[in-house]
Amino acid sequence: MENRYYLMWKNVVITLVQFDDNGKMTAYSKNISESAKELTPLMYRSTPDEWLNRWWDDRSVPVTRDQINSFLSLRGVSTPQQYLVKNLGLSLTDFYWLKPVNSNLSWEKINLFDNDFHDNVLISSKKPKEDGVFQYSPNASLQGNIEKTWTIVDGKRCLIKGNHSGASNESINEVIASQLHKKQGYDNYTDYNLIHIKGKPYKYGCISKAFTSQDLELVSAWSVITSEPMDNSTSYYEHFISVCQKHGIDADLLRRDLEYQIMSDYVLTNYDRHLSNISVLREANTLKFIRMAPIYDSGDCLFANRAIPSNIKELQKMEITGFVKTENKLLTLVKDRSLIKTDKLPSSDYIKDMYHKDDKISDKHIDTITEWYERKKDILDKWQRGENAYNVQQTISQKLNSAKKRVPDQPGSGKYKNKETTLE
Repeated sequence: MENRYYLMWKNVVITLVQFDDNGKMTAYSKNISESAKELTPLMYRSTPDEWLNRWWDDRSVPVTRDQINSFLSLRGVSTPQQYLVKNLGLSLTDFYWLKPVNSNLSWEKINLFDNDFHDNVLISSKKPKEDGVFQYSPNASLQGNIEKTWTIVDGKRCLIKGNHSGASNESINEVIASQLHKKQGYDNYTDYNLIHIKGKPYKYGCISKAFTSQDLELVSAWSVITSEPMDNSTSYYEHFISVCQKHGIDADLLRRDLEYQIMSDYVLTNYDRHLSNISVLREANTLKFIRMAPIYDSGDCLFANRAIPSNIKELQKMEITGFVKTENKLLTLVKDRSLIKTDKLPSSDYIKDMYHKDDKISDKHIDTITEWYERKKDILDKWQRGENAYNVQQTISQKLNSAKKRVPDQPGSGKYKNKETTLE
């Protein structure tokens, strides 16, 4: 059976779309009015055929999400796309939704910025509560592989995130990153705080307030990049800045935000700044790009879910996701090296204290992480003074090799002791 809906942007009809019972988009009308064309999703606009299908597939919860099968089963659906259709494609990051044909629904009645929603516990083991009134969930369009949920706290839309493993590394990393930005005096970051989540193997998740609203929606860097054809001689980085500038953003401010993020990610070894973890904010009434979105999703830093390199050479070979494939190449994009103040970076003692909040994280792991953090701070400091990052890394590598010859075994300081050491 085919199900027909209008794809809407707030109360504006964009086009007529059709889905099968599994939530797969099977057809859509190519006859989009001139007034609605500027409201169509930016993602894949540069690919004329099937671009809307691809946008819809990317909108649903990833099939790689932790515990996705049990999550869907409890909600009476079999695919992420089916769950997305059931919840009218609603999101808390933009204003797109599905209006059933012949219904009298409106944006005012169903939008999740103003109306309550259910499913506001993190991957609950219980079936969502039925109270006789169907409330749509923003979790159907929530991206990322880590378990997470939108919730409402004191009337504020908040995002709660968990961790991939039985320890709290990723959530603690989000708080460490927040502290870094706070100490730098940077004004454009998402503030994360630790939160206890019942029934989970890890001790802490993290929580942050939504930075979108009825007036501001989120547009990912990938959406921007794929919205217009790109010349083969142009990099993703420059293409992103160029398209953003066409949409009204201040290019100098955007470069400053990007360069600051590159350097802060470098010192924290954030290898997962993919192009959906970088976004801009778009103003609802004018569709003008305002500024890069507050820095978010830094949980995969400090080698979370990644093998810790045993030497500098392994660090140099470590691939990252983003505009380029290695950290050193990413640093070459930076023009203003002074945007990060190395004397105002969080101390290793602060990072140790944060990790020691979860006794599943071993002393050995913590010592190794902070040793690498100190090396990265040293490399960044020398690079800011004009040295080549690769050359600095080679010098540090030589010093480390020399030290190893002199001292066969250098264990951690042993300042902190925990009985449990399950994460190595």
